[in-house]
Amino acid sequence: MPPLTGIVVLDFTHMLPGELCAAILSDMGATVIRVESHTPGLAHKLPPIVDGESLFYWSIQRDKSRIKVDLKTEAGLTLIKKLIPQCDIVIENFRTGVMERLGLGYKTLSSINPELIYISVTGHGQDSDRKDEPVHDLNLIAETGLLSLNRRENERPVLPSIPISDYMSGTLGALSVLGALLERQNGGGGKQLDISMFDASLSSLNVLGSMVLYTRKTPNEGGFAYPRELPNYNTYECKDGRFLAVASLERPFWKVFCQTINRPDIEPLIDDPSKEDTLKETIGKEIKSKTLADWTRIFHGTNCCVSPVKTLNETFETYPLAARGMLSGLQHPVLGNVPQILMPVDRQLRKNHAPETEDRRLSDLLSFLKNAGYGPEEIDKLTGSGIITLPGLEENPTLSTSK
Repeated sequence: MPPLTGIVVLDFTHMLPGELCAAILSDMGATVIRVESHTPGLAHKLPPIVDGESLFYWSIQRDKSRIKVDLKTEAGLTLIKKLIPQCDIVIENFRTGVMERLGLGYKTLSSINPELIYISVTGHGQDSDRKDEPVHDLNLIAETGLLSLNRRENERPVLPSIPISDYMSGTLGALSVLGALLERQNGGGGKQLDISMFDASLSSLNVLGSMVLYTRKTPNEGGFAYPRELPNYNTYECKDGRFLAVASLERPFWKVFCQTINRPDIEPLIDDPSKEDTLKETIGKEIKSKTLADWTRIFHGTNCCVSPVKTLNETFETYPLAARGMLSGLQHPVLGNVPQILMPVDRQLRKNHAPETEDRRLSDLLSFLKNAGYGPEEIDKLTGSGIITLPGLEENPTLSTSK
C-alpha cells in the first residue's frame, strides 16, 4: 500500500510548482482535492492546445478530484472550511497574503484543524522583503545567477528546456510535507511550511555556490565552471548533423573512447590543458566522419559514457516507460487517455496508476462533500447558483443524489 494512502490534500495551486508538489503526493497515494477558480488560469491557456484543452495543464492532473469554487462568496468559503476537518494538507501558491485576505490563511484553517500541514510555495518566501513581487521561473533563474551559467562566452544566455525553479520548489515542497507528516506522526501536530522558489533555484547551485563563496571568484575566473566543455565532456556533430555526447571523464573510459575512434595517440594529451582546443578539433573531425547511427552502433557495449543526443520522440520510442512504472494516464472526457509521466519515486511507494474516469473522481468528491455535511439538495443549490461546479456532474446528474 502506498505510504500516503488515506492522506487528504486540499490543493489550491494554479501554477506548476504547487501543481507538481500535489502530483508527487498523489503519486505516493494521497487523495488530492483540487480547488479551482471558475475563470481558467494561465495554465489552461498554455500550448499545446488540442480541441480547446491545454496539454500543459493536464500533464500533471492525474488522480485529482476537481471542484470549482467561488472563493469570493461566503457560501464558497464556508464549504472550504467544512472540508478542512477531513484534510491533512493544504497546498497553495498564490502571491503572499492572498489566502489570508480570502480568510483561508494558516491561522484560520489550523484553528479548525490543529493537525493541518499548510504549505505555501511563493517566489521569494513568506518573510522576504521581496515577498510581494510577482515572478516566474525565468526571473528566478536570472536573479540567482543560474541563467548566466547557461551560455558560452560573449553569447546570450540560453533558456533551459525545463523550468528549474518550478521543478526544484515543487519537489522540495513535497519533501518538506513528508517531513512534516513524520513529525506530526511523532506528536508534533500541524505546521506551516514556507517554500521559496528563489531559494529552491539557488539550492541547485550548492556546489558552485560553495566554490564562489570560498574563492570569491566566478566559476570561469576560478576554473571550476561546471559543466565545462572539455574534450572528454562535450557534444560533437556527426556527419548527418546529429550530435554525439561524450562524457568519458574517468581515465579508463577516456582510453576506451580514444581506442574506439581509432585515435589511441591522443589519449596522453588529456593531461595537458594547453592541448584542449587541439583535442576538441581532432575529436570533432573524427566524429564528423560518420553518422550518429554509425557511432551509436560502434559505441554499443563499450560502456565509456558515450550517448546519442536523442529527440524526445526517440526516447519515448526506445525507453521502457511502462515497464519502469513511469507511465500512467488521465482519462479526459474530450481528449481521451492523456499519457502521464510519473515522478520517479520508488515503485513500491507509488499507487497502482490506472486511468481514473471523471465519474470516479466525481463520486469520490461527492463523498467528501457528504462527510462535510452537504446533502444532494444543498449540492444542487450550490451548483445551481454557480457557487461551485463539479466537473462531470452535468453528464451524470444522478451521481449527486446517489451519494
